[in-house]
Amino acid sequence: MLKKLKRMLLVGCMTLCTVSGVQAATLEDSMLKPPSEEHTTEKVSSFSTGNTSVTTAAELVDLSQEERVNKIGEMCREDYEKSGVLASVSAAQCILESGYLTTELATDANNCFGMKADLSGNMWEGSTWDGTSLYTKQTGEEYDGQNVTIVADFRRYDCVEDSVADHSAYLLGATVDGEVLRYAGLEGETDYRKAIQIIKDGGYATDSNYVAKVCSIIERYDLTRFDEISEEPSQKQTKQAKKDEEESKETNSQSSDELYRVRKSWEDAASQIGAFTSLENAREVCAKGYHIYDAQGQEVK
Repeated sequence: MLKKLKRMLLVGCMTLCTVSGVQAATLEDSMLKPPSEEHTTEKVSSFSTGNTSVTTAAELVDLSQEERVNKIGEMCREDYEKSGVLASVSAAQCILESGYLTTELATDANNCFGMKADLSGNMWEGSTWDGTSLYTKQTGEEYDGQNVTIVADFRRYDCVEDSVADHSAYLLGATVDGEVLRYAGLEGETDYRKAIQIIKDGGYATDSNYVAKVCSIIERYDLTRFDEISEEPSQKQTKQAKKDEEESKETNSQSSDELYRVRKSWEDAASQIGAFTSLENAREVCAKGYHIYDAQGQEVK
């Protein structure tokens, strides 16, 4: 009876293992292979980039290299307007560290800057990482002129926009020992050479030729073109236009028929961003795509 019971238990264990698909694996195998989808935490980011577009690196790998460069540049331009980190620098770093969005880390985890899960114990405001989604892989690094290979946990993002935003948030918020900013002076720096030197001096990269590589990419693709802020009317200009219009109504110095109106077209009244008593003021806020019209609806050049 005892032998029969042991035999039944043995058969039951074998059946359970077969159904569950459990296979033996060495510790070395589990360290060297990227985690499978069932072992990787997938969560929707609890933060928002504030962008209407959401792009994954996997969607862009079939584009030409030039097209990918332009996509990266545009995403970094949008981030630059919000963060103050030069688009040309962010774009060049992205190109260098993600191999034009083709590396395993980029296509599988939308991590385009090699951002590890832990970065010198730093925490910073505005992070777009959910704090738990990871991607584990081997990575090569340089220390004191020696190339070494290590296994590390990297951040997994929902989209490239999140990766760009978190990278900028880190550069602006990372500290040394929780006190001094690691990359002090970076925000608002408009010289890409100075900006990337600040990043290197702060300990961002171990590659001794990092500054030269990033600058070379910027110059090769003329990435400074993405440092030009959008020509759409700024919030400040729009407020000033409205204020000017209100003041003109209150003082009643001139009739409304004498105002210069700034619109996309005379018929599109909803697009109007202001009405001015001064033609000079109207011209100051008239951005690309907009026109100035007099009281009769005639365009003023």
